Amino acid sequence: MEEKAARAYDQAALKYWGPSTHINFPLENYQNQLEEMKNMTRQEYVAHLRRKSSGFSRGASMYRGVTRHHQHGRWQARIGRVAGNKDLYLGTF
Repeated sequence: MEEKAARAYDQAALKYWGPSTHINFPLENYQNQLEEMKNMTRQEYVAHLRRKSSGFSRGASMYRGVTRHHQHGRWQARIGRVAGNKDLYLGTF
C-alpha cells in the first residue's frame, strides 16, 4: 500500500511539475501514465488517481459531495471550497 501511495504521489508530481521534478521511482516507470495525463487537466488527473485508490470505493456515492459516514452507514454531504474554508459540512442523512 505504501508503494501505491508513493506511485500516486509521483504521478501527481509529474502532472503538476513535469518530468524534471524529484520522484520516488524512475521516470521510465511512468511512460504510459505520462501519455495518459497529456489528455487531462491537473484536476481531472488527480480525480483519476483518487478513483484508483482503495479508499475511494469505501463509502463512494454516485453523487458529488456525498460519502458514506463511518457511523451507522448514513450519508454525509459536504461542499468544497466555500468562503475560504476547505469544505463546508452540510449534514448527515
